[in-house]
Amino acid sequence: MSPLRPALVLLSILLAAPVAEAQELSPRVGLAAFITLPASKGAALYDSGWKLSFSIHVRREELIEGRVRMEVGEFPAGKGRLDPGATITVQRARTRLVGYDWLIPLGEKGPTGLDVILGIGGVHWFTDTRVTSLPNNPYPFSWSYSDSDVAFASTLGLRYRLAQHFTLEAHHVFTFKPANGSDFSDGELSHTSVGLGYRF
Repeated sequence: MSPLRPALVLLSILLAAPVAEAQELSPRVGLAAFITLPASKGAALYDSGWKLSFSIHVRREELIEGRVRMEVGEFPAGKGRLDPGATITVQRARTRLVGYDWLIPLGEKGPTGLDVILGIGGVHWFTDTRVTSLPNNPYPFSWSYSDSDVAFASTLGLRYRLAQHFTLEAHHVFTFKPANGSDFSDGELSHTSVGLGYRF
């Protein structure tokens, strides 16, 4: 055997160790699926819906982990609301959210355990609205229109690390947007979510 072979093997091991360590601490991606329950103003507009989340986990080597979260979802139309003009309005929403979360472990950080979730971000949603006359109207009518809106979003929740790759998560998203003056109004998409995630 060539005397250079052991040296090359040793050199390969020495070079591979930092690469393996960097890979262990590199950002990881995750996927999650949630059931969503609308709250506040949205509870009168929408039925319970769903959302899918794609996340990039960063700063995993530190005590407080970071997570960039991107979500898409939908709130189906609710039962409708009776408006003063003797019409019934039903509305559904398709949602997009981008945010950053701080995952703060409760106790020692390990493959399993409980994390507090604190997050900030923004939400963009598209609504499809249908307005119809009451059934007893002798001159029935109906029309539809689409709209979109944006709002700030903050997240508060808990994540339980079931295993190295699986998580169970429950969080509440508060949405709010500037109103008159310095006040804020409900952003219509505040909701509570429960779901299961997988981190690669």
